[in-house]
Amino acid sequence: MPARAVLHALHGGAGALSGVLLFVVLFSGAWSLGHDDLRDWLRPPVATRAGALPVERLLARAAEEGSDTASASVLLPGPGRDVFSVCDVRQPCRLHLDPASGRVLAGVPALDILLNLHKHFFAGFPGRVLVSLFGIVLFLLCLTGLLLHSRRWRDLFRLRRDRSLRVALFDLHGLIGLWGLPWLLLFSLTGALSGLGALGTLLLAPVVYPAQPQRVFAELMGAPPPAASGQPLATRVDLDRLLARDAARVPGFIAQRLTLVHAGDRQGSVEIAGVSRGVPSTANFERHLYRLADGAWLGDRSATDRGFWLRAFIAVQPLHFAQYQWLGPGWSSVLRGLQLAMGLGACLLCASGLYLWLQRRARTADRRVPLLWRLGQGVCGGLVLAAAALLLALQVAPPAVRAGAWPGLLFAGLWITAGLVALAGPRDWPLARVLSGLAGFACLAAAGAHLISCFARGHWPAAPVDLWLLLCGVLLCRHAWMLTPASAHPRLTGDLHA
Repeated sequence: MPARAVLHALHGGAGALSGVLLFVVLFSGAWSLGHDDLRDWLRPPVATRAGALPVERLLARAAEEGSDTASASVLLPGPGRDVFSVCDVRQPCRLHLDPASGRVLAGVPALDILLNLHKHFFAGFPGRVLVSLFGIVLFLLCLTGLLLHSRRWRDLFRLRRDRSLRVALFDLHGLIGLWGLPWLLLFSLTGALSGLGALGTLLLAPVVYPAQPQRVFAELMGAPPPAASGQPLATRVDLDRLLARDAARVPGFIAQRLTLVHAGDRQGSVEIAGVSRGVPSTANFERHLYRLADGAWLGDRSATDRGFWLRAFIAVQPLHFAQYQWLGPGWSSVLRGLQLAMGLGACLLCASGLYLWLQRRARTADRRVPLLWRLGQGVCGGLVLAAAALLLALQVAPPAVRAGAWPGLLFAGLWITAGLVALAGPRDWPLARVLSGLAGFACLAAAGAHLISCFARGHWPAAPVDLWLLLCGVLLCRHAWMLTPASAHPRLTGDLHA
C-alpha cells in the first residue's frame, strides 16, 4: 500500500473513531480557557483593587460567613481577577467577596461543569488520564495531516471560489490546520503530559522510594510547613504589610494566593504563592513561607531550583491553560485571547474533518457512517447548544438563583435530549440545522442581554466575552443557513477527493 494511502487511512480512521469525543475535549478545553472571563462576565461590576479592604478585614468577613480562616487558602484580587475568594485547603473556592465592600458575591458553580468535563470527564483521576490520551490522538492527527498536505501549500493559503459547503469546509480545514499547527501541537503535547505525567509519577513513586512512595510528592511540591506546637498565638503579623514586604524582597513576584496554616498557633505559618516574571510556572511551585507570629522568613520554593526535566513538567500547566501572567499583563491578555481563538478553531477543525470523512465514506458500505453522523449531531451539536443555552439562562436569571442545581440540570437535559433525538429521530430530520440555529440564537441573546443590563446600570461592559459570543452566534447562524437538506446528510455527489 502506498505511503500516502496509509496516511489517508490513518488520518481519517483515527479522526473518525475519536472525532466525537475529541470535539468534546477541545470544546470543553476552549471553555476552560475562557472560564475566568465568563465568571466575571456573569457577575455585577466590582470596585477596583485600589479601594480594596485590608486582608485581615476580608478574612474577618469570611469568618462571619462561616468559613474556617484558621487553615484556609485565599485567592487575592489582581490583574484579570476582581474578587477576593476564600477556599478550604485543596478544595474549590466557595466564598467570593467584593474586595472593596466585603459583600458576598453569588457563586456560579454551573460554569464549572465544562471545566470539570475537560479535566477528567467527571471520572476523577482515571478520567484525567483518558482526556490526556486524546492529546496523543490530536498529535497523531496533526502529524499525519501535515504530511498529507505537504504538497498543497499554495492551496492552503486561499479559499476557492466554489462556495459549496463541502469545498468551503475542506479549504477551511486546511487553513486552520496550517496556521494553527503550533497551537495544536501545544494543546496536544501539554494536554498529554498533564495527565500521563501524573500517572507516571504515581507508577514510579514506589520504584524510586519503595518504603515511602509519598516522598516523591514531597520533593515535587516541597516540604510541608512547620507543625503546630499546641500553644496559642496572641497576635500575628499584619498580612498586608507582609505582602508589601514580600514584594519589596522579591521584585517581579506577583502574589496570587495566601495560605494560612495553623493560624491560631505559635508555629502557624502563612504562604504567599504566585508567579515570578520570566519563570513559566504556577502558584503551586512559586511560594514564599513566613512565620505568622512575627513575619520571619522561613524559605522560598521555586521552579528555578529544580532540574531541567522537572522544570519542563512544571511549565506544562501554565502553557496548557494559558496562564501567561509570568510574561506580564500585556502579553498575558494577548496570548490568552490568541489561544482561545485557536481553541475554538481546533473545534471547527475537528468538526469539519469529521464531516468531510463522513461525506467521503457515504457511498461505501461502511456501517459506521450513519452511527457517527447521528453521534456527531447529537453529542457535538448538542454540547454546543447546551453550553450556549447555559450562558443565556445564567445571564437572564437573577444572581440569587444562579447557584442552584437547575443550571446543571438544564445543561445535562439539553445535551441528553439532543443525543436521544439524534439517535432515535428520523434520519432526514434537519437536526444539525436546528441545533446550530438555536445555539447561534442563544449566543446572540446572551450577549444582547448582558449589553442591555450593563447599559441599564450605566456601566461599560467587558467587551471581549460579548464580542466572542456575537462572533460565535453569527457563525453558528450562518452555518445553519448554509446547511441545505442536500448537505445536511452524508450523501454527496461530485468529487469525493477534492
